[in-house]
Amino acid sequence: MTNNTSEQPSLEDLRQQIDAIDAELHEKIVERIALIDQVAKVKQAMDGNIHAIRPNREASMLRVLADRHQGQLQIASVIRIWRELINGAAALQGPFSVAVCAPERSVGYWDMARNHFGSSVPMTLHTSPSEVLRMADDGPGAIGLLPLPQNGEKEPWWPALASQMEHQTGPRVIWRLPFFSSPTGRFEQLEALVVAKLTPEPSGQDVTLVAIETDQDVSQARIVEQLGQCDFAPQPLAVQELTQTGQRLLLSELVGFVAPDDRRLQAFRENLGDDLSRVAILGIYPEFLAPEIGKPSR
Repeated sequence: MTNNTSEQPSLEDLRQQIDAIDAELHEKIVERIALIDQVAKVKQAMDGNIHAIRPNREASMLRVLADRHQGQLQIASVIRIWRELINGAAALQGPFSVAVCAPERSVGYWDMARNHFGSSVPMTLHTSPSEVLRMADDGPGAIGLLPLPQNGEKEPWWPALASQMEHQTGPRVIWRLPFFSSPTGRFEQLEALVVAKLTPEPSGQDVTLVAIETDQDVSQARIVEQLGQCDFAPQPLAVQELTQTGQRLLLSELVGFVAPDDRRLQAFRENLGDDLSRVAILGIYPEFLAPEIGKPSR
């Protein structure tokens, strides 16, 4: 009988290999942070815009990570590690904080914000959506997280954002969370939108959030039909009746990065004619990532 014990590395040898890999990882992290510092200086020299948060860049990085990942470690765990790196580096480019709106002080929204923005970012908890919107309007380092709008809400927060967008002021929606799914699930099955004063940039796989104001006799089905005829793929989220003006406000996602001068928007306006009061783009954000397959899907 052949004894293979001598051919196997000892426990001490394996631990030394792990320690060596950890040392290399740490060195690479230090190198990465040094490059981030150079990136911040380049952006400052170009346009003075050094906003710490770049959803398009972050989403692109995580998609590449999910596509190439192999091995036994769950991709959700790998993404969590990278999000800590991303947020730690972002904080070095400029301070930022997150105001979380949690109705009835639900811990689920707090956990969602912490999971996405990292363990070290300053966060505050609020029950008033208007307070969170006000804080997000304070400057480029302020971020707000609010519950995903739904039908039947007594005091929805998103019409106020739509009113601001009519004058091209205020924060925009930059993320829909959670951005990626976890095979272990979540404490509460919640979703949220993130707002900040940040100009949207394409990530390659995006969603545009619009508010469409029409006469109250214009049905949601007609609006959805007209959007489809204009080559949009709409996903309605909520409807709000504006009793003071006799108008109806529809909140909908549109697949893709839709600019204000998009020819399809112009065609949509022409098709509805006088029945349409306005179309406001509330934000653009990366599509949901399903890390099990590394491809977007919601």
